[in-house]
Amino acid sequence: MVPNIDSLKSHPNKFLLTHIHGVIKNVNGLTNSKLAELVAIFHDLGKMNPNFQAKLSEYQKDNGYSNHAYISAYVFFCTFVGSSSNQTILKDFLGMPILTENDIVAISVLIAKHHGNIPDFQPIDYNHCGITILSKKENEDMISFINKIELPFEKYVKTYIPIDQFGECIKNTKYQECYLNRLCFQTNKNDNALNFFLDYQYAFACLIQGDKADAAGFDNFISKQKDDIDGFCKIYTSNLDSYLQLLQQNTPLNILRTQIRKESVVNIRRGLSANNRVFELTAPTGSGKTLMLLSLASEIIKNKGSKRIIYALPFLSITEQVENEVLKIFKGNERYVQRIDSKSENKQYEKLQERLDNEPHEDVFDEMRLLDFQENTFSYPFIITTFVRFFETLLSNRNSELLKLPNFSNCIILLDEIQSLPPRLYGFFVAYISRFCEKFNSYAVISTATQPNFELPSYDDNIKEFFNNYHTPFPLLPLSYFNNDLFSRYSITINNECIDLEHLKNELIEENKSILVILNTIDDTKELYALLKDDIAKNDLILLNTHFTPRDRIIKIYLAKRKLREKKRVIVISTQLIEAGVDIDFPLVYRDYATVSSIVQSAGRCNRNGKLPDLGKVILFKLKNKEKVRSELIYRGKDKDLLTFTKEALVEETYNEKDLLTVQKSFFDKIQTQLFFGKYGGRLDNDFLKDIKECMYAKIGNFQLIDKQIYGEELQYYVAKNEHDNKFELLLQKQDELFDLFRRKADILTIKSKKKEIGLYIKKMSNQIVQIRLKSNQIKPSLGHEKSYYNLFKIDKKCYSFIGGVDLKSEECIL
Repeated sequence: MVPNIDSLKSHPNKFLLTHIHGVIKNVNGLTNSKLAELVAIFHDLGKMNPNFQAKLSEYQKDNGYSNHAYISAYVFFCTFVGSSSNQTILKDFLGMPILTENDIVAISVLIAKHHGNIPDFQPIDYNHCGITILSKKENEDMISFINKIELPFEKYVKTYIPIDQFGECIKNTKYQECYLNRLCFQTNKNDNALNFFLDYQYAFACLIQGDKADAAGFDNFISKQKDDIDGFCKIYTSNLDSYLQLLQQNTPLNILRTQIRKESVVNIRRGLSANNRVFELTAPTGSGKTLMLLSLASEIIKNKGSKRIIYALPFLSITEQVENEVLKIFKGNERYVQRIDSKSENKQYEKLQERLDNEPHEDVFDEMRLLDFQENTFSYPFIITTFVRFFETLLSNRNSELLKLPNFSNCIILLDEIQSLPPRLYGFFVAYISRFCEKFNSYAVISTATQPNFELPSYDDNIKEFFNNYHTPFPLLPLSYFNNDLFSRYSITINNECIDLEHLKNELIEENKSILVILNTIDDTKELYALLKDDIAKNDLILLNTHFTPRDRIIKIYLAKRKLREKKRVIVISTQLIEAGVDIDFPLVYRDYATVSSIVQSAGRCNRNGKLPDLGKVILFKLKNKEKVRSELIYRGKDKDLLTFTKEALVEETYNEKDLLTVQKSFFDKIQTQLFFGKYGGRLDNDFLKDIKECMYAKIGNFQLIDKQIYGEELQYYVAKNEHDNKFELLLQKQDELFDLFRRKADILTIKSKKKEIGLYIKKMSNQIVQIRLKSNQIKPSLGHEKSYYNLFKIDKKCYSFIGGVDLKSEECIL
């Protein structure tokens, strides 16, 4: 008997047509993409499957094939491939003058995979049995099942799209064979590759967010987010203006910062009126870029209406600083602002967790689920996050990551310190973001203290064809500010001869000033510290690198700043983690050889506030240790070109800050003209342009901004504050409690509550968690507990100290 579609269900407590209507409503609230609406219509059609319906009922038995997504995809295929009139109807529905075979393939794949990840459209044929995007075995099982049943597919589709009959195609062996063996993506016919890639990735992302929101019962979730954005944007400008008026204007530098900020705002008005969407903010170090970026966002809101703001930065430490400043501006309206990274906490969530502990009621848990979903989808009006989260979402194929992508549309994207991206990729990413903004009604401001060249390379016409109609970001400031005397704060002296640590030690001892020393490797910082500790008073020497917990790093920077304020001598030995976003001001900086962009960032810590009577001093040197030039350990292989470009740009022995304009132009022009564009992966053997054209979604989705092949595997260790600190042991206890709930088959509410309790607990531990990247041949520290929480271990107390951080060399610390 053919079932009545009105009685079919999508979930235990929801009718199928009600769910489809809800998903379509959600998708249309996120986007005007008809592709997204189309996959929303078809995605759960296969839930008509009587075996799937049986799974939803405690009174019926599942008697075989019960999947639904592959049925949905196949019915879509038959609806529009088997009828030329239906193809015309589909083109009209989508507003597409031409509907290609690749479009049919892509839509089928999105429907089939909506509970998983977007696969590669050109998968590798490991078994030499023919390339298929979708599982051949799954499709064969699905078709075998379809041939045995009668379901009201036509009635369902006609509920949403006025199509002609197609029912006879469903069991037609010709269409079945075509679907099984010829559902192939044709790269040679993918003429507008970037648009195609973005359109289908974005449609998929809108579907999964809309689907999950409706399935979870988050009614009006998407419309409520829009209301919140409108409410936030109404107070944004007034709150920011009030905050700016409180700032002191009593120094020449602060007066100049205000002048620069106001000029950038005037210029973005011109850019917006000319329909530009992507803007370049190149301003000297210390010119107040955070407030400038916030002011530029205000101007976009005034001109273009309410928009979500995503503020992305390269490092965790900077996200915390920006969050603190933003929360001061929007005091009393903190609910609109959320920092989202591995350490961020959600105050609303914490309060709900306390309520849940005292009152384990489903309504409280529903509120927590909603907050969790809000964070996972970036559904706050103002998001502060890291480059890793932003860029890896932008390129993702993964269901969980792509939940965020719809909220990158209708958005203002503020990208600070863009030069922190790999040099081969920042140009690619800027061009990619430009196309994204054009397609999805967003705006971006790209900020930097250096001067990257955002032109597309001229050596390959294919790049310009790929990014057709690309325009470089609209500049918001003239470069003349770099020549202002207030930004002539230091001179750089270049020593091209290699020196060893002993030589460097002696130079530092001879100086009677406070000094910041920036070296390229953690090992070098530790060895130099060991050499100096007998000659420099303990309290006057500070070691800083990523082998310290976040809490200890903050304390060390505070101690250094206090010494500098009190005009007492201090020597800080650091890796490049201090280069960006750390507002610290030394009269003398020693920097191991690096790229021009890193050198300029490091120099930005010298006489930062321009208070010295004379120029600050930056000494650039080449450190050789253990028979190796240390800069060549960091920039090796194909990246060695970056050192060559630096050497060719730094032709003089001495430069003042204002002279670095020509140096930076030379360096970034060489990157733009001589480096391979858009290459990625440890050996740079992957090409974004090629992979996007082939729609290699899964391959691209594996991209990591911090590549394990180069930097090693990341391990996490909890560092106990003292002998009474038992937080790690309590975490293990919570883990055991969770496992016990699984063993006892506890109700889902209790299990989810425990999981969320653990997640919140780990975030509260985060300031005592140190992250270490180790390669396979490096020694791991010994443990303070035999058990771990997944990849989080407790470090042995003998292997960590506030002074030296993680000790990887002590015999007591060898596993």
